[in-house]
Amino acid sequence: MTPRLRLACLAIAFILLAQGAWRPGQALGQELPAGTGRDDVEALCGGCHSLQLVTQQGLSREVWAEVILYMVEEQEMPELDPEEEQLVLDYLAHFYGPDRLAERSAGQ
Repeated sequence: MTPRLRLACLAIAFILLAQGAWRPGQALGQELPAGTGRDDVEALCGGCHSLQLVTQQGLSREVWAEVILYMVEEQEMPELDPEEEQLVLDYLAHFYGPDRLAERSAGQ
């Protein structure tokens, strides 16, 4: 993971913590759209932090892969088997990729 990406992840985490948006143990199934991989994303991401941290992103598939690697190496997220990692990356890239962020921003 690049130092810039690591710094961005930490900055987002601190901002959410300061705003009270970081709520470990948040109920599952309330924020993410239905799709293959949603349950995995909810369990992996929502187990440690608010799913808002995921839903406000607009990252490319490659950057999502770096975020997963960072979470495994630095944040004690369990390592994913290759099939599960592809499922999670497919979901994140589809619903929370750069194009979706642009769509959400245009709708505000």
